Parts: sequence; C-alpha cells; structure tokens
Amino acid sequence: MSIKSAHSASRRWSLKSLKFFEACARHETFAGAADELYVSHSAVSKQIKNLEQGLGFALFVRDAKIARLSPAGAVLASHLTDLFFDLDALIEDLASDKLNAPLVISCEPTICLKFLIPYFTEIEQQTGVNIQVLSAGGPLNFRRDPADIAIRRNDFELSDELHIFTIGQEYVGPVLDSQLKNTAAADGAKTTRIHAQTRSDAWLNWQEQTQCSAFNQDIYHQRHFLALEAAESGQGAALMSIHMVSRLLQQKKLYAPFGFVADGSKYLCLSARPFELDDRKLRICQWLRDKFSQNEQLAQAINAALCKA
Repeated sequence: MSIKSAHSASRRWSLKSLKFFEACARHETFAGAADELYVSHSAVSKQIKNLEQGLGFALFVRDAKIARLSPAGAVLASHLTDLFFDLDALIEDLASDKLNAPLVISCEPTICLKFLIPYFTEIEQQTGVNIQVLSAGGPLNFRRDPADIAIRRNDFELSDELHIFTIGQEYVGPVLDSQLKNTAAADGAKTTRIHAQTRSDAWLNWQEQTQCSAFNQDIYHQRHFLALEAAESGQGAALMSIHMVSRLLQQKKLYAPFGFVADGSKYLCLSARPFELDDRKLRICQWLRDKFSQNEQLAQAINAALCKA
C-alpha cells in the first residue's frame, strides 16, 4: 500500500457524523442542529468531536458562541450541503419510480413549437428517453416548477446553484416565406421587419452587426413564435434563430436572404442536480448538442452560398 493510500485509510468518519456536521454548519449553532435532528446538544457535540478526531483536522473554531467554521470546515460543509440535497432527491426519485417517468423539459414557446415538438419522435427513438415538454421562459425555480431540465438562452442572470450543459451557439438572421422569393411581393416583404416585444433589441443588435439597412417598415407581435408565424404567412421578415427555423429552411418553406450571424449568446440546458446523476439528462443534452451543431453548420453553409452568389 502506498504512503498516500495508507494515510487516507486512516481517516475515520460516518455518514451519520457528516449529517450532524452539515446541520451544525447550516444552523451555525449546535443547538439548532440538535433541534432539527431531534437529539440532545451533547449528542451533537459528541458526533462532531468524533468526526474531527477521525478526520484529523478541526471543523470549528471554538472561540465564540456560534459554531464558526474553520477554513477546512467551510469547504467540507459547502460540499456536504449539495451532496445531501442530491442524495435526498435521488432517494425520492427512486421511491416514486421517477427515473422511469417521462423527463420533463421546460423551454420557451418558440423552442417548444418549432424545435422540440417536430423532433419529438426522433428524440425519443434516438435517446431511448420518454420526454414531456413544459412551455415556459426565463428563470426557473426547480424546487417549485415541475421540470427536470430547462433549455434557455443565457440572456439572464443564472443562479450559481444551477448545473449547466452548453448545447450550442446562437445564430440569427431574417427569414421570409419562400413563396415570396422572386415574386412582385418580395421587395415589399423584405422592407418589413417583424418584431417580437419579448426580444425588443434583437433587430437593433442585428443591424449593428451587419450594417444592413434593407428594412424601413415595422410590425409588432407580442411573442417570438408569433413573429415567426407572421413571417411564414408572408407578412415580412422575422429575425430568427437558425435552431428554430432549420427544418423550415431545409423544407424550402422559408429562405434567409441575408444569412445568419452569431450574436454571442448560447443555448444551455439547466438542472438543479448534476447531469451525471441522471443518465436520461445526459442522453437528451447530447442529442440537443449534436442537433444544434448540425444547425450551426447549416447556417455557415447558407452564409458561404450567399458569398459565392
């Protein structure tokens, strides 16, 4: 046995003592931990003393009435809080057979309608995961909202407690109904920008990037997916993500006369727990990453074709 492994083997601790320590650290008093665990103050003190002896280092600085953590104790406590939360959640999932239930994915309405729903069967067949879609946008409280993972763009502040799996870069560009191409109505449609009030700065940011001034009329819709519906019906050009319109572009239902540009944002999968704890999440996230990569390649191919034209 090596010196390092022999030294590690000398450590003695129990899950019970770690649970006592985590409660003390969270309450910042031994009395608070005793109340939560329904034991006496002396029982808590004994568990902490035995744990410190087994670990070989102090967990608390005993110079105050509160249970002030030592530097090593603070590091251990932060890891234990996450560990016990994940363990409790996993046991709850196993007890309720949740791991065999559909994986609930929260996503914005546009992603739901134009991306996940059209690929629903393909996703389940290729990943072996049954999924259920929850239409919602913005920040998500996983302890309140019934979702396992959330697909979001990183256009709002994310909690440090969330686990993140990046699935792709955002590419945006104006798209129009293909029936307008090479028709008398095409020039009129190209001059009309269709705005979504939920992304009020999207067109301004795109024009700053591209220096394109082909549009001089505006119409407005409240939601992003409504702007896309308006473009599909020939009302003008909607500024859309390649990931939301790739299928429609490949089916020749839409065309992108100005190509696509990366706007600097990303699409993320978010989870309250590590993805590695649930193989279903990893399979779905990897499928999404592969599909987004294909879409990004399509955007680049469209841009290359426009350069050659």
